[in-house]
Amino acid sequence: MGWETALDRLVTRQIHLAERGEIAHDDVIAVVRDLHALQPGRAETAFHLGHARALLGADLPEPEPRERAARRWYLFGRLRGHERRGERNWVADLLTDPTAITELLADPRIAGACLPLAMRTLFWSGDLDVAVQAIDYLASVSDSDEARMLVDASLADLLTRLERRDDPEQADGTVAILQKCIRLSCFARLPDALRAGYHVELGTRLLAASEFDEARRQFDAALPIAGNERCQKSRAAVGQALAGMRVHRVDELRPLADRPDRDAALRGITAGGVGDEGTVPEAQFLLGLFAYERCEWSTAAERFDACIRRFRRIGGRDEASLARTKFLLAAALLAGGSTDETARALRLMDEALAEVKPDLETFYAVHEELKSRDRRLALRFLDAVDVGRGTAPDQLLFVALEYLALGEAQPAAAAAQRVLEVAVDLDQRIEALRVVMTSHNMRGDRAGARATYQDIRELLLHRGKFAEIERLLKDEDFVGQALDHVEVKYELVGVYEEMEGREIEKAQLQAAIARSLRARKDEGSLRDAFAILREVEIGFPELAKDELRAIEKLLELADAPPADLDAGARRCHDLAAALGRKPRVLVVGGNERQRRHHPRFEELAAEWGFEGEWLMANYLSPQRVVSAIADRFQHGVDVLVLLHWNRHETTEPALELARRAAVPARTVHYAGFTSLQVCLLEMLARAQDKGTAAVAVAAAGEGRARGKSKR
Repeated sequence: MGWETALDRLVTRQIHLAERGEIAHDDVIAVVRDLHALQPGRAETAFHLGHARALLGADLPEPEPRERAARRWYLFGRLRGHERRGERNWVADLLTDPTAITELLADPRIAGACLPLAMRTLFWSGDLDVAVQAIDYLASVSDSDEARMLVDASLADLLTRLERRDDPEQADGTVAILQKCIRLSCFARLPDALRAGYHVELGTRLLAASEFDEARRQFDAALPIAGNERCQKSRAAVGQALAGMRVHRVDELRPLADRPDRDAALRGITAGGVGDEGTVPEAQFLLGLFAYERCEWSTAAERFDACIRRFRRIGGRDEASLARTKFLLAAALLAGGSTDETARALRLMDEALAEVKPDLETFYAVHEELKSRDRRLALRFLDAVDVGRGTAPDQLLFVALEYLALGEAQPAAAAAQRVLEVAVDLDQRIEALRVVMTSHNMRGDRAGARATYQDIRELLLHRGKFAEIERLLKDEDFVGQALDHVEVKYELVGVYEEMEGREIEKAQLQAAIARSLRARKDEGSLRDAFAILREVEIGFPELAKDELRAIEKLLELADAPPADLDAGARRCHDLAAALGRKPRVLVVGGNERQRRHHPRFEELAAEWGFEGEWLMANYLSPQRVVSAIADRFQHGVDVLVLLHWNRHETTEPALELARRAAVPARTVHYAGFTSLQVCLLEMLARAQDKGTAAVAVAAAGEGRARGKSKR
């Protein structure tokens, strides 16, 4: 140290030898006493008193309060002694005392030796606020070259430590310390590069706190004074661009074709330097990203390459950024279509997909190239898209459709189900349901395909898109798993009934349905075919004449004459007599187009003599429909008819309710109102037979009871 004489150095060595046990403590303590006695007026001699007390535990005299200079050197000696013993907590406690700091820094000779120790200790204890106060005090009390050098070195060291301070809980404190340093009276005379570093670091911290305007002012202040410090200049330019785009970090940016503030950000980064050497990797990344957004593939690839070369902490905090840069580099190479770079692009993409979650909308062109070059990697790309988070429905649809194109049914269905969870647009929901149904078809899941078709049909009916339903029904690959050929014809009959000018096509389909039912040759199918043809006969008698005659003959041969629709009133009368009230009929199923048949149903109820109710089931959940049926059963139902449009979740519970209540029930394929009439005629007969049997059982029971009473 510059203040020491040869005698001071000799005494200090003796104290250290005694501390290590190489010479006797008492001898060294006597030397220190004698030295102080020989030079009682020399303040520096008090250093040895404090030093020996700290290291040897000696009971040596302490300077009087009036001897301020000697007390200062005594305190300095103790400080160096405890620091030599490794007692960092003692040193930290001393340095947090503003009075002690003031005393130690008041003498430039002590400050030169003490300030580095004070900075190390305060940095270790995390008390950076006190460190700034110490630096400010030293700068204000001394203008010597040595003091300036100490202040500059301390502020440079402090900036390095603040740049490494990543604890989010200390964010506000870090900003406050940086602001205090910039406001120091000595800040203006610091080297330009150091001042630029403080402005850049403060701007970066303010960006993270969403103080974009103030951050921009700090970066603006840093750029002119960065000079030849290309790294600081580049950092300031990147910060300027981020503040202008109102973005906290480069990691938040994703490719955006129509970025509104791209040109201004690009000018700022270019002003900060675009060369490879000296620029920060974030600058190269932004230049590459902006080129990618403008579809300048070769420029983008060049910049991303430069960004990767600039990374130096590959195994640390830059690992995620490096993976993202590799991903974008691979994307630029693939989108550019360079065959020479294909192998490299595929390798980079394979490495990056372990970390990166792409969005298909931005990288659709990239995925198209992947499909043509490496199917396995294309599937990995799709698997990396996070469909479980708040992705836009149109992006999820892209994912689902791409999975279908690659023949992957299960992930396609999962992506489409996610669309149904987040989409409110009906067109998007319909498209997602088509993907789900195609996935069921690919896996041969008939029940799943059928349920999904019903969902699609309801949505399209709700939109009035009958032509679209017709197109789907005529696509055998689409509905082949969900419906058989007869069910397809039934569905088309319902669609043509809603569409204008399709009467002849509807009648032809009904005739075709009747022929298919006739081919089954069982009595129930023949009766259904007869009912359908009677409906056709109303508008097109010639079309139904031959078929009706053939079915009548078959029914006669089976000893089951055709249903006599005029017998409905008589059957209702007989059933009413058995019940003691009018029969109650419940019809379930259909949508708005069947509602036009309700007046005919009401007329039929009045003509035949039953109480009828027709529940619409479309646009209602199956649970609500079943609940409504159960409620009707509590009030009495004698006949239940379920139209074929009802879902499986409705049909099975409804039939089970009917079985428990001993109510005749069946499902009928609705192909016109006549088909419902024929079904009602059959069900009334079954109800009448059941009622007659019940009366007979009751009568037999009464007879047995009378016989017992006579005995």
